[in-house]
Amino acid sequence: MTKLYNIAFAAALFASPALAQNADASGHGKNDFMQTYDADKDGKVSKAEFAAKRKDTHKILDLNRDGKVSELDYVGEYSFRLDKELAERRGGQIRQAHVRFGVLDTDKDSALSEAEFNESGDRMFSRLDNNGDGVVDAKDTAKGF
Repeated sequence: MTKLYNIAFAAALFASPALAQNADASGHGKNDFMQTYDADKDGKVSKAEFAAKRKDTHKILDLNRDGKVSELDYVGEYSFRLDKELAERRGGQIRQAHVRFGVLDTDKDSALSEAEFNESGDRMFSRLDNNGDGVVDAKDTAKGF
């Protein structure tokens, strides 16, 4: 049922530019608020702009057009938006993993020897063990790799 619902919701989302805009503004900060509600892009959100956008979004979320947004509608929208965000993040991370592999594979034979694999690990250890005592502990001041 949830998968079928998400498909129906996706169809509604892509049919509606207003809801698609909400799907892109995923945060609750002021910048996300401005991006979502500043309809005339003048750097200000009037109460009228805010109310109009909320009304439009409620109407779009009300998939069965009964004047109410059910829990299934509300959670379904969030689920769809989160799935989209996670898929985009996953895609970026997988692309980055390919890049990192290419950097680690110094002889470009499409395989990491133990030496190639350990070279980056040794660099990481050395950066974290910035006092050079062979141990990473509270005495080291490095905060990141």
